[in-house]
Parts: sequence; C-alpha cells; structure tokens
Amino acid sequence: MLTRRELLRSAAAAAAAIAARPLLRSQAVGVVAGAGGSPGGFLSSDELAILDAATAAIMPTDSAPGARECGVVNYIQNLLSFMPGTDANCDWQVTAADIVATASRLDGRQDYCRDAGDVDGSAAVDHNDVDAAGVAVFESHPVFGGGPYSGRQPQPHFDIGTMPCGRCHGVPFSQSPQATAIGIVAADRTVNAYTPDFFTQFLPLSRLHALSWKIRILGASAVPEVAANPLAASSIEVDLRNKYRNGLAALDQLSRSTCGAGFVQLTPAQQSNLLQKSSDQDFVTLLTYHTIEGLLSVPEYGGNRNRLGWQLVGFDGDSQPLGYTIYDESIGGYRERPDKPNSGPNPDEHCAGFSKPVSNFLKLISSAPDVQPGRHFAAPYCFGVQT
Repeated sequence: MLTRRELLRSAAAAAAAIAARPLLRSQAVGVVAGAGGSPGGFLSSDELAILDAATAAIMPTDSAPGARECGVVNYIQNLLSFMPGTDANCDWQVTAADIVATASRLDGRQDYCRDAGDVDGSAAVDHNDVDAAGVAVFESHPVFGGGPYSGRQPQPHFDIGTMPCGRCHGVPFSQSPQATAIGIVAADRTVNAYTPDFFTQFLPLSRLHALSWKIRILGASAVPEVAANPLAASSIEVDLRNKYRNGLAALDQLSRSTCGAGFVQLTPAQQSNLLQKSSDQDFVTLLTYHTIEGLLSVPEYGGNRNRLGWQLVGFDGDSQPLGYTIYDESIGGYRERPDKPNSGPNPDEHCAGFSKPVSNFLKLISSAPDVQPGRHFAAPYCFGVQT
C-alpha cells in the first residue's frame, strides 16, 4: 500500500492532465461521504460507509485533507449511478424534466431524440427506465463535461494585457489594483464578469459511447454484441457495479472473519492492513485509481471538493479564460502574472517532498539553455529543496 506521500507523488504528474481535460465521469449532486448518502444512489448506506472508510485508508487525513474531505465517495457513487440514457429530453442537461420525458415514452411515443427514455439501454422503454431515470437525475450526470470555461477565472482584458481581480466587479478598471500595479491609466470601464460554468453543460453520448459506458457500468453481458468477446471483459474498469458491490462485501466479510468486526469499526491501521491482505487486489487497484480520480478531477464530477485535491499536489486547476499570460498589443508581447510567471519558477513555490532524483529531473527538463536560450532561472529551481 502506498503511503500518503508516495500516492501524492505519483498523482502529481497526472494532475495537470486530469484537470485540464474533464474526465469521462459523472457529477455529484449531494451524496454526503460516510453519512449514509442520499436515497436512490446505486450504493446503499452500508456500502457507502465501507467505501468511505476504504478510500480514507488509501488517502488518509493527517495534517492535510484526505479522501474524505475531498469527497471521493461522492465521485465514485455518482460514477456507479450513471446510466447511458439519462438525458431523455436531449437538452444536454440532466434535470427532473428527463424523468417526465422518460415516463411520456411508456406509450411508445418517440417525441424526443434517438434512444430517448431508454435509460438502462435495454432497447425498450418501461417502468424500469423511469426508476433508473430518477436515480440518474438525483445521483449522477452524463459523463462528457462541456467547456471550454468553468467560471473559476474571470475574463481578461485582452486590449491592455492584464487581468481583472475577482473582488473588483463593478469597479472602474482605472481604479482597480491591476491598473495601479502595471502603471496603466485606462479609461473607466467595469471589470469583466466571470463566465458561466460550461463544465456543467454536458455533451450527449454517441451511440458508440453509450454502448461503451454500458459495458463499463453493467458489464459485457449487458451488450449482446460483445458478450462473447473476451476483450470486452478484460479491462479493470468493466462491470463496475458488480465489482464494487462484490468487492465491498468481500472486504467487510474479510474484516469480520479476521478481526471480528465490520470494516468501518476497525482502526485506520487495521483497515489499511486488510486492504493489503485482500485476495482481490484488482479491486483494491480499481479503488485506488478511482480515489486518485476523485481527488484530482474537476469538481463538477463530484470529487475534489473545494479544490482540495488540487491543493494537495500544488496544482492551480483550469486557468482559462484568464490564463497566466495575456497578449498586450501595446508592447507587442505577453504580460505574465507576477504570481505565476511562465518563464521562471513561481515565487514562494517549493518542491518539498520530491526526492533528489526527481528534483534533478525537473531541473534538467527546465534548464534555461534549452528552454530559454540566453536566460537563467533563479536558483534553486525548486524553492526549499536542498541541491
């Protein structure tokens, strides 16, 4: 079992890629980790409690937040609650209107787009789809997040090459801290507002995507065309519902037979030890993968609550449309954010915890002669690291 620091080290390299491109995962709507969850989600209250304890053992809480604070359980519950036909009225959003749209299809009408109302992918619309729609609407969202902006960064002022501050809405730009900081006195203008969160505007699934996610969630047997294909069942992320239901039950049974108590009653040390002793290491690996995803994916998918996961690995998250550099036509070049320069190390940033080989590798790939000919980075490259 990886230690917290080892897990974070391995996750840090993937953090930027995970957050910059929304994962093919679902969005949380309010499952409370470890508190029983909302009714209707795939995992029961007891299963959620085991899951909460297991993910907390993989990424424990110490001086820094762990899986529990980052809402990893929300991420996994909503992943398992997703069904391919959730967006029954095909408006790119999942709301109660989709339950109504599904119910209206029970008489065979096809007033909506292709496969509308067939939530469970059974090729027929029946009361099972109405029930599945209720679960999906209140516990999950479709898996393709939109974009390109999340609303976490304000719009830039492209014409003068600087960025508005988030606390200055409605203030004339000439009176804002940015104008003073860069020595520009501009005509009065209000600071641009934030964009909407387009990550919540989910994209519809193609027929191929819907089939592939049906295999992921329900297993290859749910898709007759590939049921006999061994490749369809070979991935660790196939048949997720059964793997979680069986894996959590087996973990709790191992706890009772070994320690005489349920998994959630054990100490964190005992829980971590049982994860290492489990005979189903494929499930433990899957659980570890999803814990990392829940920590580092964009918050719209349910985990990374309050962006705590990004903070653990020192990642700022998506920076658009504000960005770190804004082109300024008046100087024919880019203005960098003083706190996040692109041409050198960030002020006060440190790489504490990275090993010397990793630190040396970072220096090598960021060496000034190769990246910025004629320029030299301030030393040391990683602040706070002994070189």
